[in-house]
Formats: sequence, structure tokens, C-alpha cells
Amino acid sequence: MVPLLTQLLGLPGVDVESYEESGDELILSVERHAESAHCPRCHQLSTHLHQNHSSRVRDLPISHYRKTWLRVNRRQFKCFGCGKPFSEPLEFMGVRRKYTDRYADAVVQQVMHSSTKNVSWNQGLSEDLVWSMVEYASKKNALSS
Repeated sequence: MVPLLTQLLGLPGVDVESYEESGDELILSVERHAESAHCPRCHQLSTHLHQNHSSRVRDLPISHYRKTWLRVNRRQFKCFGCGKPFSEPLEFMGVRRKYTDRYADAVVQQVMHSSTKNVSWNQGLSEDLVWSMVEYASKKNALSS
């Protein structure tokens, strides 16, 4: 574990295990250390680890000029209640998203003060992805209200 980067990242329950620098990018390998997860179907608690998946997720830059990526070890558990495998929920990002909630919120804030074209160019994203983030953030905020 890299304590300083874990603290700088500021995601509760998530530890930075290692990092690598590549040009203008910083890639942080992160992991949750919870022993169990609740099945989204039957809500039974499972401790049976089925397999691991690694995915790369865009996050807010730690330093202003670098794109920051999280290499997330997404664990999959097997539920003994319904017999189906499921991926552990990650509080900092939505299901099947390739970016964190806080990154999406930052992009939305930029869109509010600019245009999707400018934001997509500045962030190195497609305009479709920027609009997808706007829609995701608005749905997420509507559910939490």
C-alpha cells in the first residue's frame, strides 16, 4: 500500500497498492479490502470470492496536468443464496462506468460554464461521452434528491 497516494486519492475504503507514470498519465492500482459484499439480487451477504476483473477508470487529476486513471481490481463474488456471481459494488462509480462519479461531476460543471465541444477537447473525450456523463450525473442526482 502507498499511504500518501491513498490519502491524496481520498476514496473511503480504497487503498492505492501501486502506481506508474506514463507520459502525461498517472495510473494508480487500487483495491477495496472488504471481506464480503451483498448480492444485488437477493441481498444475501457473500464471502465467497469467485474471480477478479481488472478495469481502467478515469478519475480526477491528482496534479493538474496529468490524466489520472484507476486500475481497479473489481472482485466478483458467488452468492450462495441465488447461486449467481456478482461484481462488488464500488461506491465511487456507477455500474459499468469507465469513470468515477466525481470525475463525471467535474465534467458536468465544466459543461455548465462552456460547451460540450470545448470540454471534450480539453478532457480528451468524445462529445458523446461528455453527454453520457451529463445524463448519468443528472439521473444520479435526481435519485439522491
